[in-house]
Amino acid sequence: MPSIRQSEAGRKGRAHLASLALVPFVLVLPGLASAESQGGVADAPEPIARLVGLYTDADANCRLSMRHDALTEASCAARSIYGAALNGEDWCYGKQDEPNATMEWHACGPTSLRFAEEEE
Repeated sequence: MPSIRQSEAGRKGRAHLASLALVPFVLVLPGLASAESQGGVADAPEPIARLVGLYTDADANCRLSMRHDALTEASCAARSIYGAALNGEDWCYGKQDEPNATMEWHACGPTSLRFAEEEE
């Protein structure tokens, strides 16, 4: 059983890793621009495309990791932040009645689904 000091050090380490995972988000967020069309990522302003790339990387690290360590936790937290930021820019992930396998980020429309944080 870890000591209180070891547990405290572990929490501080996880918090530090989580804060590092958010650095790209902080650097990208101020330059975001709203989407003007119903197009996909290829038609998106460059900051949106970068956010989608960051979301995709964080999502892969979160969902595909076989470990439950601080890096995985930070990736899952970053994915939630990137997803919320994309929603804030009126970008959505998938459409109603669309299979999960074909969902992708796009400028929101009437049948679009907003990013919803998954339960881990």
